[in-house]
This record gives sequence, C-alpha cells and structure tokens, in this order.
Amino acid sequence: MADTGTNEITGAEIDAIKEDIEKLRDDLGGLLSDVGSFSREKLADTRDRLGAALGAVEGRAYGRMQGTARMMRDRSHQAVDTSRGAVEQKPITYVMAAFAAGVVLASLFEWKKGS
Repeated sequence: MADTGTNEITGAEIDAIKEDIEKLRDDLGGLLSDVGSFSREKLADTRDRLGAALGAVEGRAYGRMQGTARMMRDRSHQAVDTSRGAVEQKPITYVMAAFAAGVVLASLFEWKKGS
C-alpha cells in the first residue's frame, strides 16, 4: 500500500503535460501559418507565371491573326485584279453571263413566289 507513486499523476506532471500541449499548439499554429503563407506565395507565383504565359500566347495569336488577315487581303486583291483582267478581255461574254444568271435567279424567285 505504500506504492502510490506509480498509478497516480502528480500536479507537477499535469503541469508539464499542459506545458507540452501548449507548446504543441503553438508549434502547430506556426506550422499552419507557414503552410498558409507558403501556399499563398505559390499561388501568387503560379498566377504570375500563368499571366505571363497567357500574355505570350495572346501576342502570338494576335500576330498570326494579323498575318492571316494580311494574306487573305492580298489574295482577295489578286482575285479581284484577275477578275477585272478577265472582264476587260471579254466584256461582252461576262455581261451575257451576268444577264443569264439574273434571268435564272428571277425565274427561281417567281417560281418560289407562285408556290
């Protein structure tokens, strides 16, 4: 019955456990704040890199679009010039073709109107 020290916890041990729990809580809080700030920094870095990549893609896409528009404009000018040259060489033929196309379209519209 003299063995009371092995099964009972003393006040000093309880205080030591409380201090350990308090240190653990402080360490965990510090760790979570470090993880949070690290995550914010990583997110900010990732956002910046994505913004830069998006800007580069936009710049390349805009350049390609301008090049395509320039090429289409040049080709359309060539087609118009070729058409003008052909009409200048055979004006009567193209006037007759335009007249025939007009007659066909007019008859189609009249036929649709009558149905």
